[in-house]
Amino acid sequence: MKFRLLAVLLVLVCCALTSCKTIEPANSTLKDLQEWASPEPYDSVSPEHEQRRAKAAMVQWVERYLKREYRVVGQRFVLTAPGSTDGAVIGSKAHQYVTQNLGGAMQADGWFGDDNYRMFFWTFGDGSPRYVAFVLTRDFLPDAGERGMVGYLELTPVAKN
Repeated sequence: MKFRLLAVLLVLVCCALTSCKTIEPANSTLKDLQEWASPEPYDSVSPEHEQRRAKAAMVQWVERYLKREYRVVGQRFVLTAPGSTDGAVIGSKAHQYVTQNLGGAMQADGWFGDDNYRMFFWTFGDGSPRYVAFVLTRDFLPDAGERGMVGYLELTPVAKN
């Protein structure tokens, strides 16, 4: 009994010291979608601490653009290669993955968007549908070395009262 308690305590201390996350599981759908559409090393997954404002702004834009009928529950961000203008190609690959591998259907024909972002939005799954968005900045991020940002987001409908 003492050994189990000691083992649990040791794991908790190690996690606290290294700031690891023990509860947050990786979203394999978003990871697989990102690896299909914008694989490394050409594009690179953005660490959590990088471009926080840009990421938050993208998430807020998606929720606002979808009239707050959906909220983001999963996210994965990629910075494009410097000078890349391949957003349409990456979007096409994302569409191919969602439609062919996940059996998804677009929620609208073509791109959603405005002056700052472009977005594809799909639903997939039987019974309990899931929602995934591919979001792309229209311009390069400030102070990012001519890199744009791509967001792979999972959404859920907001409960209506």
